[in-house]
Amino acid sequence: MTLATGQKGDRLPRRYRIMWDQNLSLEAYYHPPMSPEKIAMAHFGSFEGSAVDAYVGAMGSNAGFTVGWPTKVANAEFIADRLDGDSRACGPHLWRHAKNVRQAWDAGIDPEATKLAEARRVGVDFWFRLAMNDWHHLGGNVDAVPEGGMPPGNLWSAEFFAKHPELLIGEDGARGWPEPLANVLRFFQDFAHEDVRALRRDMAVEACERYDVDGFLFDFMRNPGYFKKGEEDRGAPLMSGLITETRAELDRIGSGRGRPIGFATRVPSTVRGSERLGLDVRGWVRDGLIDIIVPSCVFAQDTEEDIDEWVDLVAGTETLLYPAIEEGYLPGHTGSFQRWYLRPPIMTPMSVEMIRAIASRHLAKGADGLYVFNFFGAPATYDYDNREALDDLGSALRLKHKDKTYVVTRSLDSGEVRSAFPNCLETERQIPVSLSSDPVNIEIEIHDDLEAARPRLEAVQLRLHLKNLTVEDEVEVSLNGQALACANPIEPGTYAVHPKTPWFCYDLMDQLPVSGRNRVAVRLARRNERLADEFAVTLEDVELRIRFEYPNGRWHTGGET
Repeated sequence: MTLATGQKGDRLPRRYRIMWDQNLSLEAYYHPPMSPEKIAMAHFGSFEGSAVDAYVGAMGSNAGFTVGWPTKVANAEFIADRLDGDSRACGPHLWRHAKNVRQAWDAGIDPEATKLAEARRVGVDFWFRLAMNDWHHLGGNVDAVPEGGMPPGNLWSAEFFAKHPELLIGEDGARGWPEPLANVLRFFQDFAHEDVRALRRDMAVEACERYDVDGFLFDFMRNPGYFKKGEEDRGAPLMSGLITETRAELDRIGSGRGRPIGFATRVPSTVRGSERLGLDVRGWVRDGLIDIIVPSCVFAQDTEEDIDEWVDLVAGTETLLYPAIEEGYLPGHTGSFQRWYLRPPIMTPMSVEMIRAIASRHLAKGADGLYVFNFFGAPATYDYDNREALDDLGSALRLKHKDKTYVVTRSLDSGEVRSAFPNCLETERQIPVSLSSDPVNIEIEIHDDLEAARPRLEAVQLRLHLKNLTVEDEVEVSLNGQALACANPIEPGTYAVHPKTPWFCYDLMDQLPVSGRNRVAVRLARRNERLADEFAVTLEDVELRIRFEYPNGRWHTGGET
């Protein structure tokens, strides 16, 4: 018997606008020791006072084996105990993390209780998250580990991993997937084993019993892979059993407190992708087992993610929909960082305008809120701060007349294991594509009524990244059947800038895109015959930029191309 009454979000203290995923304890980012004030600032200073109203934080590490307190869970470990022992650190950041936790506890400070108190002070709900399988516990280069061998662990790992190779998916269980994926899947634990599932359930229960949290999230996307290849359907009832058991335990704890505890899952970005992992998301939603479902990618954002099927799935149920937005994506260019030897795709930060575009589309389609992943790491990773976007994401009205950039997603090479997980994600997309005399049709879906907003518009522009184009090639482009004129064609005698990304721009103010799906057609009307047999002209990236006049848009205008 659950505490739900059949209405969406009954187990939640409130409806969230933005859920902030803190999948790494920021004690790893600071030289020890950290005061309680520094711990609180590190975890909440990024968004206090913004539209973020739920914090979803790691329980000590993001690897799923260690926690930030003296644990009693069988097969889990306290990270400070691993520091005190002979475990390999495998990096100064892991040492900083464990050292900060050890020094805090020695000083009588419980870091997790400190974070919870700060959440209450700034008016943000506090959730824990657990990575269900992850590679952050692996030490060293897994490619160098011989067949049948085990990689060294680190401070985020555990003896439960190191001493039980029989619990892993293993070489045989990973065989058949592309080699880069198989080489990490072999070191993930196999959830067909009761002990593997019990560890995750018991860690969730202890965390919720120990701390007065508002909710708990199982993260199935850090990283996805739970059963031997071909065993996913057979494993689905086992995984649903884990969800059911955990739901019952959270309800038991919440009943004792007189206040429900929310339960969420982060899963692949499509329903079928989730099911391919052995995650029966349809059943979880149908049976009211989860309060929030978070469709998500892995590291690289799917800039065209379509949540229509998720909206249909949760309609009329108790489950809320919070699609995730990642902090980076994989374009076919290197942005402003130009080096002839730098080869795309390279993980690149999502601009604030790109984040707004995705958020606007999700909210227009019926998402209940948004979940931001890895936003805390963007400044340290990319030397770029994306948190400005938080001021806009909490409201469809706020987003309505804000600058946006819609981006077409590129296909993922199966060798790009950081983002290409063909076991649960679609890797084939519209671009890149070779051009010919036959038109290539590219769809771009936007959710802006630009005609109604025309008095506020400063610019609407289509941008195409065309590779290998010469002055003797001629390209024809149309939008929704209407021909477009290039604003910056190649001019004879001009400097052929290399390797700067050749963006070709098309002004759309006289033929605005429609709200919904738009079709861009691109064809080669003439080809440089001397080069035609050597290499193709390819369409690498497609962007649709919408810029509004001040005061909706930026104060400094007119300088962007």
